[in-house]
Amino acid sequence: MSKVVTFNTEDIFTASYSKDMEGCHFRLSEHALLYVARGSMKVMIDGMVVSAVKENECVFIRKDHRVSIEKHPSPEMGYHVSVMLFFPRGLLFDFYKSLSHANIPDNICRSKKTVLKIRQSPMLVSLFDSFKPYWEIGCRPEKGWLDIKVREAIHLVLHTDVKTYASLFDFTDRWRPDILDFMQHNYMYDLTIEDLAHYTGRSLSTFKRDFKKLSEISPRNWIMRRRLQVAQELIMSTERSIVQIMSDVGFKNFSHFCRAYRKHFGCSPSKSRDTQTSEN
Repeated sequence: MSKVVTFNTEDIFTASYSKDMEGCHFRLSEHALLYVARGSMKVMIDGMVVSAVKENECVFIRKDHRVSIEKHPSPEMGYHVSVMLFFPRGLLFDFYKSLSHANIPDNICRSKKTVLKIRQSPMLVSLFDSFKPYWEIGCRPEKGWLDIKVREAIHLVLHTDVKTYASLFDFTDRWRPDILDFMQHNYMYDLTIEDLAHYTGRSLSTFKRDFKKLSEISPRNWIMRRRLQVAQELIMSTERSIVQIMSDVGFKNFSHFCRAYRKHFGCSPSKSRDTQTSEN
């Protein structure tokens, strides 16, 4: 029998212990630091394997991705232990305000790396050694202590790669994500307007105001139109089934998809494919 114990405190700290290989899947809405204390782990982002994390290794994972994790026990010890620290927006905002702006690097571009391996250092060792008593006895850390540790973790990430300034502090004007770029890459997911605002580093009111400058239609209608456009392109250029294409672009109901497609293009999805086939 597999034994899985998970401790979650204030949505900041999660420690897990398991005796068999375990898997989990989730959408990461906050940046996170992942450390493997015992065993190993495979990290997949949006369905692709991007990193194998060995014992005593640590990785930083950028937010706004679908994450799948496979936890493998240590062959010698017979169990797996890992720790995940999340970086809540509020703590990042407080950390940013405490920085001396004269020491913030200029002309930093956002790194394209979704997963960043944290190099070994005394800072890394001391940070996660301080967590050992908590996962060993199953005790939940206090919120104040965790806040201090998250600040240490932020220092660690910034020290590893200066480009992470642009990822961690994307709520500032100079590093705020581009709305349309984000939506072009995430139109297929079930995101509310509140989610879109959060993921693009804006308040809801600011997101609505900024989006109006970019489009005359609402975010919901923009996403619907984009899904239909991509669906038509795939229907006419590939041999994949219409049901699979419907699912890939974000529709859940086939009847709804067909109605929306007909209303937008004036014909059914199957008619579009038949027309393309006859022309060829």
